[in-house]
Amino acid sequence: MTSQTLPPRTTAAVSLTPRRPGRTSSWALGLALLAAIGGIAAMGAVGATVVPMEAASGYYLTDTPGWYQAAVVAGFGSLVPWSLAGLAAIVLGVIGLRSGGGRTRAITALVLAASAPFLALAALLGGMGIGAALL
Repeated sequence: MTSQTLPPRTTAAVSLTPRRPGRTSSWALGLALLAAIGGIAAMGAVGATVVPMEAASGYYLTDTPGWYQAAVVAGFGSLVPWSLAGLAAIVLGVIGLRSGGGRTRAITALVLAASAPFLALAALLGGMGIGAALL
């Protein structure tokens, strides 16, 4: 075979996925912020009220009034959608990193979504500490 019978080489890479620079990373960052802020707000509210309520009603959560028990369960139950938003942010952040558009937003979203559960725990413990200090 001679070089004249070979097909010519193409140097341009063909992308099979459409390029949308930054859109995926923006969604990832928005969902990561939603997960972090929602988790911090829910756990901060529970943490700030649980110590004074138990001091007034009794040592155990079951000693508190029924409406307060339902509020605490709802506060902890609200962590499910915040966690799902964080997982979606992680997935979209990885996709944003792979697509190459909005790398800074994608990395920020990944870091924020991965640290959101720890921030929520810190809000719970901080709220409980503040509530105990105010007694």
